[in-house]
Amino acid sequence: MSLRSPIVKRAALIAVRLVWLVICLTVLIDAHRAYQGNFDWNTEEYLAFEMVVLSFPASLLVVGGLTLAGATLSLFGLELPPSSKAEITATWFFFVVAGYAQWFLLVPKLWRKTRSPRAKKASP
Repeated sequence: MSLRSPIVKRAALIAVRLVWLVICLTVLIDAHRAYQGNFDWNTEEYLAFEMVVLSFPASLLVVGGLTLAGATLSLFGLELPPSSKAEITATWFFFVVAGYAQWFLLVPKLWRKTRSPRAKKASP
Protein backbone atom coordinates (compact mmCIF):
# COMPACT_ATOMS: atom_id res chain seq x y z
CA MET A 1 0.00 0.00 0.00
CA SER A 2 1.40 3.36 -1.03
CA LEU A 3 1.92 6.21 1.41
CA ARG A 4 -0.20 8.32 -0.96
CA SER A 5 -3.11 5.93 -0.64
CA PRO A 6 -6.34 7.58 0.60
CA ILE A 7 -6.65 4.88 3.27
CA VAL A 8 -3.16 5.56 4.61
CA LYS A 9 -3.76 9.32 4.56
CA ARG A 10 -7.05 8.92 6.41
CA ALA A 11 -5.48 6.61 9.00
CA ALA A 12 -2.64 9.08 9.54
CA LEU A 13 -5.07 11.97 10.01
CA ILE A 14 -7.09 9.96 12.52
CA ALA A 15 -3.90 9.02 14.37
CA VAL A 16 -2.78 12.67 14.55
CA ARG A 17 -6.22 13.70 15.82
CA LEU A 18 -6.19 10.98 18.49
CA VAL A 19 -2.65 11.84 19.61
CA TRP A 20 -3.60 15.51 19.96
CA LEU A 21 -6.72 14.64 21.96
CA VAL A 22 -4.78 12.22 24.20
CA ILE A 23 -2.18 14.90 24.90
CA CYS A 24 -4.95 17.37 25.78
CA LEU A 25 -6.60 14.81 28.05
CA THR A 26 -3.26 14.11 29.72
CA VAL A 27 -2.89 17.82 30.46
CA LEU A 28 -6.33 17.82 32.12
CA ILE A 29 -5.61 14.69 34.16
CA ASP A 30 -2.28 16.16 35.27
CA ALA A 31 -4.03 19.38 36.34
CA HIS A 32 -6.65 17.45 38.31
CA ARG A 33 -3.92 15.47 40.08
CA ALA A 34 -1.91 18.61 40.87
CA TYR A 35 -4.95 20.58 42.10
CA GLN A 36 -4.63 21.45 45.80
CA GLY A 37 -7.96 23.09 46.61
CA ASN A 38 -9.68 26.46 46.22
CA PHE A 39 -7.55 29.30 44.94
CA ASP A 40 -4.92 27.00 43.42
CA TRP A 41 -4.33 29.40 40.55
CA ASN A 42 -0.85 28.00 39.84
CA THR A 43 -2.31 24.71 38.62
CA GLU A 44 -4.85 26.50 36.46
CA GLU A 45 -2.28 28.87 35.01
CA TYR A 46 -0.01 25.95 34.13
CA LEU A 47 -2.93 24.13 32.47
CA ALA A 48 -3.84 27.28 30.54
CA PHE A 49 -0.23 27.73 29.38
CA GLU A 50 -0.05 24.13 28.12
CA MET A 51 -3.38 24.47 26.34
CA VAL A 52 -2.37 27.81 24.78
CA VAL A 53 0.61 26.01 23.25
CA LEU A 54 -1.47 23.03 22.04
CA SER A 55 -4.14 25.16 20.41
CA PHE A 56 -2.12 28.19 19.30
CA PRO A 57 -3.07 30.58 17.66
CA ALA A 58 -6.81 29.92 18.22
CA SER A 59 -6.04 29.80 21.93
CA LEU A 60 -5.48 33.54 21.84
CA LEU A 61 -9.19 33.96 21.15
CA VAL A 62 -9.98 31.86 24.24
CA VAL A 63 -7.58 33.90 26.36
CA GLY A 64 -9.16 37.10 25.04
CA GLY A 65 -12.66 35.77 25.73
CA LEU A 66 -11.81 34.73 29.29
CA THR A 67 -10.12 38.07 29.92
CA LEU A 68 -13.12 39.92 28.53
CA ALA A 69 -15.47 37.81 30.67
CA GLY A 70 -13.46 38.66 33.79
CA ALA A 71 -13.38 42.36 32.93
CA THR A 72 -17.12 42.40 32.22
CA LEU A 73 -17.91 40.67 35.50
CA SER A 74 -15.77 43.16 37.41
CA LEU A 75 -17.86 46.01 35.98
CA PHE A 76 -20.79 44.56 37.92
CA GLY A 77 -18.82 43.88 41.09
CA LEU A 78 -18.54 40.17 40.31
CA GLU A 79 -15.56 37.96 39.66
CA LEU A 80 -14.71 34.69 37.99
CA PRO A 81 -15.39 31.65 40.16
CA PRO A 82 -12.60 30.44 42.42
CA SER A 83 -10.36 27.76 41.05
CA SER A 84 -11.92 24.30 41.25
CA LYS A 85 -11.72 21.06 39.33
CA ALA A 86 -14.94 21.96 37.53
CA GLU A 87 -13.59 25.40 36.62
CA ILE A 88 -10.29 23.89 35.46
CA THR A 89 -12.22 21.42 33.30
CA ALA A 90 -14.34 24.21 31.79
CA THR A 91 -11.23 26.24 30.95
CA TRP A 92 -9.62 23.14 29.41
CA PHE A 93 -12.79 22.49 27.38
CA PHE A 94 -12.74 25.99 25.84
CA PHE A 95 -9.15 25.50 24.71
CA VAL A 96 -9.82 22.00 23.34
CA VAL A 97 -12.82 23.19 21.32
CA ALA A 98 -10.82 26.10 19.87
CA GLY A 99 -7.80 23.95 19.09
CA TYR A 100 -9.82 21.11 17.61
CA ALA A 101 -11.82 23.46 15.41
CA GLN A 102 -8.63 25.13 14.25
CA TRP A 103 -6.44 22.09 13.60
CA PHE A 104 -8.98 19.53 12.43
CA LEU A 105 -11.76 21.56 10.80
CA LEU A 106 -10.51 24.96 9.59
CA VAL A 107 -6.92 24.13 8.58
CA PRO A 108 -7.93 21.06 6.52
CA LYS A 109 -10.73 23.05 4.87
CA LEU A 110 -8.33 25.86 3.95
CA TRP A 111 -5.79 23.28 2.75
CA ARG A 112 -8.36 21.64 0.47
CA LYS A 113 -9.51 25.01 -0.80
CA THR A 114 -5.99 26.10 -1.78
CA ARG A 115 -5.33 22.74 -3.44
CA SER A 116 -8.57 22.67 -5.45
CA PRO A 117 -8.38 22.79 -9.27
CA ARG A 118 -10.19 26.14 -9.29
CA ALA A 119 -7.51 27.70 -7.03
CA LYS A 120 -4.77 26.31 -9.29
CA LYS A 121 -6.37 27.87 -12.38
CA ALA A 122 -6.64 31.27 -10.69
CA SER A 123 -2.95 31.43 -9.82
CA PRO A 124 -0.65 32.88 -12.53
